[in-house]
Amino acid sequence: MRKFILLIFVAALYSCQNGEIDVKKDHSTETIAQNGIWRFSLKIENEELPFNVELTDLNSENAKVVFLNGDERIETNEVIVQDDSILIRLPVFDTELRGMIESENLITGFWINKTRQNYSIPFVADYNKNFRFTPSKTSTVISERFHVIFDQSSDTPWNAILILHQEPAKVTGTFLTETGDYRYLEGNIMNDKLYLSTFDGSHAFLFQADIKSDSLINGVFISGIHYQTDWSGKADTTFALRQPQELTYLKKGYEYLDFKLPNELGDTITWNDLNFDNKVVIVDIMGSWCPNCMDASASLKELTKSYSSDDIEIVTIAFELTADIDEARKRIFKMQGDLGLDKKFLFGGYVSKENTAATFPMLNQIMSFPTLIFIGKDREIKQIYTGFYGPGTGIYYDEFMAKTKNLIASLVENRR
Repeated sequence: MRKFILLIFVAALYSCQNGEIDVKKDHSTETIAQNGIWRFSLKIENEELPFNVELTDLNSENAKVVFLNGDERIETNEVIVQDDSILIRLPVFDTELRGMIESENLITGFWINKTRQNYSIPFVADYNKNFRFTPSKTSTVISERFHVIFDQSSDTPWNAILILHQEPAKVTGTFLTETGDYRYLEGNIMNDKLYLSTFDGSHAFLFQADIKSDSLINGVFISGIHYQTDWSGKADTTFALRQPQELTYLKKGYEYLDFKLPNELGDTITWNDLNFDNKVVIVDIMGSWCPNCMDASASLKELTKSYSSDDIEIVTIAFELTADIDEARKRIFKMQGDLGLDKKFLFGGYVSKENTAATFPMLNQIMSFPTLIFIGKDREIKQIYTGFYGPGTGIYYDEFMAKTKNLIASLVENRR
């Protein structure tokens, strides 16, 4: 029945995809969705990818939506209700949820990711379902740390660490990889099977695996409608990934980092065009589509807030899911504005290995977004940090913040 309802409303939802909706101030004839916790479920082939949302004051101009992933809270006030339609724009990323309020307890619609071409996933949202996959508790006990291998059937499998925290009614945690983490995951154990998911506006992740003694087997990882692979894990408290500081480096024959790129105004800029004399420079190679980049940018803001622009400059070099600088500007400015950052950047072009290699021939590789390059007052590269372990990783994030705080202090004081 719900599939039939979705098909009826798809034309109406897409017809206003690129238009604006005026806020209707008289809601007396509308069906208003209930305030409280909702369970949204993205429909991906034969799977459902659930996440939880708190809706508040939808019948007023002070409407608020909060996305809940473990300890994470993503809040937006960009909520428009008109007649029986609802539009929720996500912060930072150029994505939105468009739905029809079919009753006070039911919303159906689509998640639309504007950074990808023709990318939308249908959803169904139910009121008063404060759980991810099941409301039931479990007696199954799972290990807290696993060595995981993804894409095992390919020629290029890759390693990860899964860290978990189990409560009777839910499981939270994240995966750490050599290119970053999978942020805040939340889920449940049902019938000796682990389920985890997250939705942050840019990515929708679903992980499943069977629990067999101290192993996770038959794992499936689904990212939206564009990617799927297998995985497995073995309980392991000692396995370690390569250090983020060891993966990208300055090649022999080169002394410094340099670039020649358009800035946010379209003017071509090189290192020498910028006034970096006697300053510490942090180069943030990122993309507005990248949740790890969002975490890294917010962390750099926190780490440098006690310094003036005479001490430190952060140079943002963005690689986007578009080659059009005007479209890139809109997306990057949205991210910077929502994070309270300066609206300045250099544009690396479309995100690809070829473009990053051409932009930074002095580096062996750019294997992850973000990549953070710390440069001293003498213009020498002091550290290149590949990927980012954000606040969802707990002690890994705390370690990055503590060590980077000390690194920045030493560079500003010119002790390195």
